[in-house]
Parts: sequence; structure tokens; C-alpha cells
Amino acid sequence: MTSFEDRLHHVSCNICGSSDERIIATQNSCRVVMCRNCGFVYVNPRPDNETLKHLYLKYLPSKIEDPLLWDAYMEDVFTKAANILMQRFPKGGRVLDVGCGYGFFLSQMNAKEWQIFGIDVSPTAVSYAKGHGLNVTLGTLEDIKYEDDSFDAVTLFYVLEHLPDPLNTLMEIRRILKPDGLLVLRIPHTTPIVRILSFLGIKNNLYDPPFHLNDFSPKTIKAILKKAGFNKVHTVIGGVTRPPDMIVKMVTLSFGFMAEISYRLSFGRFLFPGVAKTTIAERG
Repeated sequence: MTSFEDRLHHVSCNICGSSDERIIATQNSCRVVMCRNCGFVYVNPRPDNETLKHLYLKYLPSKIEDPLLWDAYMEDVFTKAANILMQRFPKGGRVLDVGCGYGFFLSQMNAKEWQIFGIDVSPTAVSYAKGHGLNVTLGTLEDIKYEDDSFDAVTLFYVLEHLPDPLNTLMEIRRILKPDGLLVLRIPHTTPIVRILSFLGIKNNLYDPPFHLNDFSPKTIKAILKKAGFNKVHTVIGGVTRPPDMIVKMVTLSFGFMAEISYRLSFGRFLFPGVAKTTIAERG
């Protein structure tokens, strides 16, 4: 039987293509490295695509098993993202949610009379969403092959950090967006927290490899979006998640509140390090 280590392979930086890296952490027996050229943080080596598919089959249900807890967890983020799309397209449009999970964001957009489409690799999540009348398909962008210029908006909430080739996915999203289309991304930014905890001598598993393969900063997400052909890239705080655990929730809300306040007081110039953020980009 092939071991997990035997299924690992080395990759170069997905943004600049460099192989010049330095290790910054080891978690779950995985090396987390930083590109010396552009600063991108990623797992290297990593499992092959077939291994990743098997790992993700039960990933979503194992994290927050109760779909209603997942709704409460993401509600603020989803609402703020929906407002961004409504401001850009007040008459509605066609939206694709990549990695749609249980479909709660699509439910919000459906209530706003948008044409909704979702895809996810979790059979459990897709079954739940379909059971609630949502137009959701099991699979990936590469599986489905949407036509050019199909959507006014594409959203990804906590998806890009999982992808083995985020640049290729972003280029595919640009292809299926209409010329005036909008991309909305929600991604964590883990490295600043890991650095603080490491300095304090506190062990942690915040990178969560091999499920998370990439960690984007505002600088590196802008770089990869520009390379994929997007422009007018803008990162905001975009709301805060509400974990079910009370202590974790209080910590998350406290940091989220500080992030929102500092962002507003700085007129959008200061992005609190370590908190998840929402990035908006236009098809170039």
C-alpha cells in the first residue's frame, strides 16, 4: 500500500514560478514554505490531486456538521458579499458560487431574484442544497466547463486556500465571467497569527495542511489576481465569522471588530493582519 508520504510531490510557486523557498512551519507532517521571490506561502510538497479529492470528500461535514451552524457561522460574511453584488448589479444577474457548501449564500441571492448556480465537491453539501431547491452541481470548474461569458459574478468563500492550482482556477473564472463581471473571494490570512504564536512558543495547527494548501496575504492575492487577468483588485474586511464554540466566537468577534474599526478609521488603508478578508476584482 502506498503511504501518504509517497503521494506527495513538489511544486513551484503558483504566483511567480520560483522554486526558491524557505520553510516557515511544519504542521501535520507538512512543510509550509514561503517563496523568497514574491512572499507567497504554500504547502510543499503536497498530496497529488487524486489524494486531495479523497481527503475532501468528508471535509465540510467534519468541520461543522450541522448545516444551520454553518449558516450562522457565515451569515455576516454572506450578507456583506450579497450587498457588494447588489450595489454592482442592482437589477440582479447570474451568479456562480464555487465551493457553495450547503448553499446558504445562494439562498440569499435567490431571495434577491438572481439566477443562481453552485458547485461543490461534497456530496453531503450538494444533497442538502438540492433538497432545498437550489441549483447546485457536484463537481469542479474543470469538470463542468461553463461557456465563455456565462456569469455576472463568481464567488468563492474559503475555497482558494484549498486549491492545488489557484492561478489556473482564477484564469478559468475570468473566462466564464462576463466582460463587466465581478469576482468575490473570501480567504483566511493565517501567517501573521502563526508567527505570533510561534514567537510565544505556542504550538498550533492553524495552517491546517494538507486541507489548506495556500495562505494569501493582501499583497499575494492581488499579485495572483493580476496575473490571472483581473483588475481593480480591492480587499476589505467584509464581515466576521461566528464559530459555534463560545470562546472561539468571542475571540473571533473581538478581532473582527478591531479589524473593521481600524479599516474604517484608516479610510481603507489598514488591513488588520491575521483576520480573514474579502477581496473583490473585476474581469480585465
